[in-house]
Amino acid sequence: MKTEELLKLLSEEYPSPNWAFIPEFRGGTGYARETRADALAMHCWPSRGLELIGFELKVSRSDWIHEMKNKGKAEPIKQFCDRWYLVTANSKIVKYAEEMPHDWGLMFVENGKLITMIEAPKLTPRPIDRLFLASLMRRASKQDVIIQSVN
Repeated sequence: MKTEELLKLLSEEYPSPNWAFIPEFRGGTGYARETRADALAMHCWPSRGLELIGFELKVSRSDWIHEMKNKGKAEPIKQFCDRWYLVTANSKIVKYAEEMPHDWGLMFVENGKLITMIEAPKLTPRPIDRLFLASLMRRASKQDVIIQSVN
C-alpha cells in the first residue's frame, strides 16, 4: 500500500462538507516552520466541536522505526491539534502496546477499510498562530491540487 492510498481512505473517512480534509500540510510558510503533517482534518460544525485532527501516515515498519527515533518531529503541528493519529497500512507496522506515544491514536487498514485501534485522546491545543494559518490558507487556496492528490 502507498501513502496516496492511505490519503484516499482518510479523505473518504473525513468527507466534505462536514469535514475539511487537507493532505500533505506544512506547518508554516517560509523557513520558520518546515515540519509537515501527512494530513489534517477539521470538523466544520460547532455542534461537533470544530476539532482539528492531525495524521502521521506510515506504510512500512522501517518508516515507523525512523519516526520513533525523532519523537518530537510531529510536535510543531500537533501542538495546534485536538487529536493526533498514526495511520498505518496494516496492523503489523507498529507494536502498539509498547511503541505508541501515549497521546496518539492508532488507525490501520484491514480489508481495504480504516480501523481505529486506539482512539486518540483529546489534547489541549495551542491557539493557531499566523505561520500555521498562512500555510493553511495557502494550501486551501490550491484546492485543485488537494483534490488531485487524493483521487
